[in-house]
Amino acid sequence: MDPSRRTVLTTALYSATLAVPRFDDAEKTQDRLAHQAANLRHANKALELADSAADAGPSAGPRLVACLRGQQAHGAALVGDRRHAFARLRETEAALSKADNRRDAIGGYDQAAYFFHQSAVLHALGDVPGSVTAMQASNRVRPPKEKQGNAHANGLPARRQFEVGRIEAACATWHAFLDDYATLSSSRADERFGIMRRRIRPYLKNAKVRELNDRAREMARQKAAA
Repeated sequence: MDPSRRTVLTTALYSATLAVPRFDDAEKTQDRLAHQAANLRHANKALELADSAADAGPSAGPRLVACLRGQQAHGAALVGDRRHAFARLRETEAALSKADNRRDAIGGYDQAAYFFHQSAVLHALGDVPGSVTAMQASNRVRPPKEKQGNAHANGLPARRQFEVGRIEAACATWHAFLDDYATLSSSRADERFGIMRRRIRPYLKNAKVRELNDRAREMARQKAAA
């Protein structure tokens, strides 16, 4: 691992630790760390931290257990351990089925989050079409009012649709992303918007891509003027 990536990872992990200064819940802190490490593609560390989180929370409620098992599934997938990844996903689903209507401190882990983890596992294992299907399932069960979550969730499958050459399907998904992005003020959503614009540039000969590009250019103009 080169020094610059190690520095970024260390900073991200430290920031995640500081994110929960008022709590002494090791499993919650470690789960944040595992999520940061997985996002940085540092696979072994992601799995190690996810396992540490699970070990720290043996008496956690079912919704938190589901969250921890989902992160373990993603960590296992990142290191190519298909058997354990799917075993952890089954445990995630089983734990979630025991949860009541209360929301845990980590994001209110729910059916949408489960499908999000399933999508991450499938993508890490090389099943891009399957990951898109799982993300679409996550979108279907996510409350419509969660615009930022919807924008993030629509940005990911669109990028993955592009990976497998489904250009026009990706455009339709990115239009759904733009529907939510229009009213958002979020650095994360801005990043997704920038990724979309860069990703579609080589395909401007396609009419659907041009239509998307025109809408994106106008939206960028409006946001700059706001």
